[in-house]
Formats: sequence, structure tokens, C-alpha cells
Amino acid sequence: MSIARGLLTGFLGGAIADKEAKDKTKAEVLKGAAQNYYTNILPETIEMEKKRKDSYARIETEFGTSAAELADINKIITGDGKGYDNFKDILKNNNLKKEDLEKATFDTDYNKRYETRGKTFNEKYKPIFDQIGIKEIGGMGPYTVKSQLEGDVTTDTMVDAPAATGEMQQFSSTKLSDYLIPKPGVLQIPENEFGRVAASYRNFSNVISFDENTGNVKFAFKGTKDIEYNALRAITNQVSGNFYNAEQKKVNVGAATEEANRILTAQTENYIMEIVDNYQTVKTPQPGKASATATGQLKINKIDLLQHLDSLGTKSEQRYFAVSFPEGVTAPGIKGDVRQYLLSVTR
Repeated sequence: MSIARGLLTGFLGGAIADKEAKDKTKAEVLKGAAQNYYTNILPETIEMEKKRKDSYARIETEFGTSAAELADINKIITGDGKGYDNFKDILKNNNLKKEDLEKATFDTDYNKRYETRGKTFNEKYKPIFDQIGIKEIGGMGPYTVKSQLEGDVTTDTMVDAPAATGEMQQFSSTKLSDYLIPKPGVLQIPENEFGRVAASYRNFSNVISFDENTGNVKFAFKGTKDIEYNALRAITNQVSGNFYNAEQKKVNVGAATEEANRILTAQTENYIMEIVDNYQTVKTPQPGKASATATGQLKINKIDLLQHLDSLGTKSEQRYFAVSFPEGVTAPGIKGDVRQYLLSVTR
């Protein structure tokens, strides 16, 4: 009996010790899971929802609610903070069908998808809290209290669905491609058509005329006006796709030229005035001479100057930048006058 009792006592003691070890291991695992939730999962999820909301709001402000809904539905907005930039990238080569978007009605909205994500999240992490002994995950989840996302101190409340009318509501397509029109790319606007519009810009009316018999454009360029004209036309061709009417199959040349003139001014005259001192225009420049002067050293270095020159879309734009640069400016690493240097590298 003493031997059997000893064996039984040893067995029970071992079983108890084994259970205690397993319980300790389980407690450590649950403790680690809880700690990971509070230190990583919860704050990361809250931050992700903040970024998602911010991207949605930026797209909505610029392109409208329907565009923001489409971006969210098609997972262009993911919570990484890049949703707005991703949507803008898509629009680099596409135009939105604004009329179709304005009429669109989708079967879900941002708030419903937010609630769905919350339900999925809570279902995923509920077992951890059940094991720990916390039955109500709601107060600890990122999807229950809006204050964690929007600064609101009230909790979310479920809204009753509209009463059924007996009619099946028809919802719009959620395919992003159904609301996009591919841009035609760079178009070559006919010379005569562009000339008629360009005559209203940059004093070109003094050098542009039209043949009375044929209607063809004629030029009487002097000085560097031909370079300026070619730069404006090059940019107009580049932006023409943004002003292409797919239904009419034509470009709004007036709008394209206006935008091109804005771009040319910003990247040439305005930019130059920012990087030199004492910029002064010359009222009557001599042939082959600069139309402006400045003094002192360039405010940027040689590398930055060349990078800006390289960023200009065409050789025509680069050449116009060079001829527009004022005389009298020097820069480290550039021998002699900066304008002469630019003329040499763009020739």
C-alpha cells in the first residue's frame, strides 16, 4: 500500500506540476497577445483609419463625394496614407466622366464600409479577450468610439434602414474604369489653329498674320520671338490631352494655350526672378542681346540650375529659358556669364 500510495502521490504531483506549467505558458501567451494588441495592433489600426479618412476627405474635396467613394470601394484608399496620391496618379492619363459620377448611386458608403471593417476586426480579436476574461471588446476596439478617429466624444449608433418601398433600387457600377476617359496623350495642334489663338498672347499679334487668300498663318518673327512661340506651342501640345473633348473629338485650343502660357511664365520668367538679384527688364533690347539684366551671384548652385533646365519638357522650352535669362549674373562652377553658359548648353 505504501508503494502504491507513493506512486499515486508522485503521479498526481507530476500532473499538477505539468498543469501548472501549461497554465503558466498559456498565461504568458495570452499576456503577450494582449500586450501586442495594445502596443501594436490597436494604435496601428487607429492610425490606419485616420489616414484612410484623410485620403478620402482630400479626394472628396477636389473631385467630389462619388470620386472618393469609388477610390475607397476600389481599394485605392488603403490606410497607408497614399490614397490621394494613388488617385492622382490614375488621373495623369485619364479624365473623369464628371456627369456620370454626379449621377452615381452606390450600394454602400464610407460609413457602412467602416462599420464592416469594425465588425471584422472585432470578430478577429474577440477570442483573445474571451481567453483573457474580457467579454466586451467594444470599449477597447478602434472601431467603436469615433473620438479615436474624428475627435467626437460620442459612440457610434446604428441607424435604422429606410423602410422598404417594394421597388428594387438600382445602383451604379463601381468599376472605376466606367468613369474614366483615357487622355489622348500629346496632340499636335494644327499650325493655323494654334496661330489664331496664340496671337492673343505675348505680343504675338505683332508678328502673326494670315494670308487673305489661303487663310494660312504667316510669321514675321524678330529677335527671339520665334523661340518664344515654339516654346508656347510645345507646351500647348503637351497639355492638349487635358482639354480634349472625347464626344466632339477636338481640343479646346483656347483653354490649352491659356494653361500653356501659365506654365511657360511660371517655369521661365517667374522662376528666373526668384533665383537672381536686381532683375530689370530692358525696354528695347538690341538684336541678340538679353531682354533683362541682373546683378550678383545666382541664388542656387549650378546643379540645381541644370536640374531645372532638364525638367523642362522640350528643347524649345529649354532654349527659351536660356534666351530669357538676364545678363550680369555669375555662379560658382560656371565660367563667365550664366546666360552665355545656358545659351551654350541649349544650343
